[in-house]
Amino acid sequence: MWPLVSLIARVKDEFEASFARRLKDSEFGTLSLAHASNVLRHLDEGPHQASKIVGVCGVSKQAVSQQITHLQRNGYLTVRPHPTDHRARLLETTDKGVRARAFVEQTFAEIEADWVARLGPEDGPELRRLLTTLAGTFGD
Repeated sequence: MWPLVSLIARVKDEFEASFARRLKDSEFGTLSLAHASNVLRHLDEGPHQASKIVGVCGVSKQAVSQQITHLQRNGYLTVRPHPTDHRARLLETTDKGVRARAFVEQTFAEIEADWVARLGPEDGPELRRLLTTLAGTFGD
């Protein structure tokens, strides 16, 4: 019997590999799962303060800063000074960033649908429910 941590790691690795394969053949080949899940998914319409993104990502400020720089260099977002707070930066997705965000959301949904098809119509949603419940017990 595999330890639970090994099962979770294997599933996570498969998700990352599947995401990378789909991304490679898209116009968004410069993205990674980290860019998509840490920064891009938090940038809906309108400008967002960079420091607020750090607070919701669950990774270090340095990691988010590096990802923001990568996304800016590759045309997914613009970064500009905050008009009233000289220490803050405002992030806003470009047209490419909006398309990339939609692609990422679609890709996440497709991978999940593939997994539900493997597990079946009852076990797929049950897996999501159980993981959601477990994740909610950890606190922030």
